[in-house]
Amino acid sequence: MLNFDENRVRTEHTNGVNLVPEVEKIVDKICEEGYSNIFLFGIGGTLLYAGQIMHTAKQLGCTLPIYLENAQDFMYEGNANFNKDSVVVIASLSGHTVEVEAAVDKAHEVGARVIGYVEKLGTPLAEKVDHLVNTFGGEYYWWYTVVLRFMKNAGQFDKYDKFYSELKNMPENVVQIYKDADPMMKEYAEKYCDEPLTYLIGSGNLEDWAVCYGMCIMEEMQWMRTRPISAANFFHGTLEVIERDIPVILIKGEDKTRPEMDRAEKFVHRVSAKVTTFDTKDFKLNGISDEFRGMLSPIVMRSAFMRLNVHLEHCRRHPIDIRRYYKALDY
Repeated sequence: MLNFDENRVRTEHTNGVNLVPEVEKIVDKICEEGYSNIFLFGIGGTLLYAGQIMHTAKQLGCTLPIYLENAQDFMYEGNANFNKDSVVVIASLSGHTVEVEAAVDKAHEVGARVIGYVEKLGTPLAEKVDHLVNTFGGEYYWWYTVVLRFMKNAGQFDKYDKFYSELKNMPENVVQIYKDADPMMKEYAEKYCDEPLTYLIGSGNLEDWAVCYGMCIMEEMQWMRTRPISAANFFHGTLEVIERDIPVILIKGEDKTRPEMDRAEKFVHRVSAKVTTFDTKDFKLNGISDEFRGMLSPIVMRSAFMRLNVHLEHCRRHPIDIRRYYKALDY
């Protein structure tokens, strides 16, 4: 396989599983101390990762006061529910995201506690958070554990222990997903790498993944023009501009919103000759109960799409670490 480091992939997800006990201790401490509400801060990809777990929490019936906030918007709009007893949750790979740094400073001015997953030590965000978890490759596991642990402690997720006993099987599953996804991602990249515009459709806990992949990978890292859209909103505007030669990527998961994707899939095949469906049902998850497959769709789909990264990079002859403007210019 092209540019595939099996040991690194396994290590990343093992790191994610291994961070769970540390995160549990932090959340348990906060629950013992008491809190008024929970704010998930992010921007760009981190906001979109957090958004995926928000869909899962909603589908599990969560009634906790959890708010998802764009860090930049928070600086200007604020939130009337934010107070000294609020808990802020952040994640950063680089440890240096100026919008999140500013939002954390604002939170501290009020007296709120901040817990964070930061991959690089010695960075502004690693220094600013009150409770730090540090590893690499574990961001999904961070968001899952923070939210689901708060839910468990509130008596709102009684299958927590079973879920996490099975989550230990994900590193090996992910390695296999990379391998199984490779041929289909190679085929897609070879066919559609030079299309002038690509539409991506997702729903539920994969709605934000559609946005994340279109924005953070195809646009930022490959300079491809995209239009991500939710399956729910697709039928209220976007359907009118889908034509025979317009490529559409359908990102199907297994949560409660799957019927939305079935509806979109049925329609786009009627009007476009360039439809590609990527479905989490096509991947085996050994040691994972069927009831949890939908919850894990984001990890499954992200793993599959990491192989599309590699093949787009190769087919377009465009290294993914090259930027024209992002963190290259002052803005």
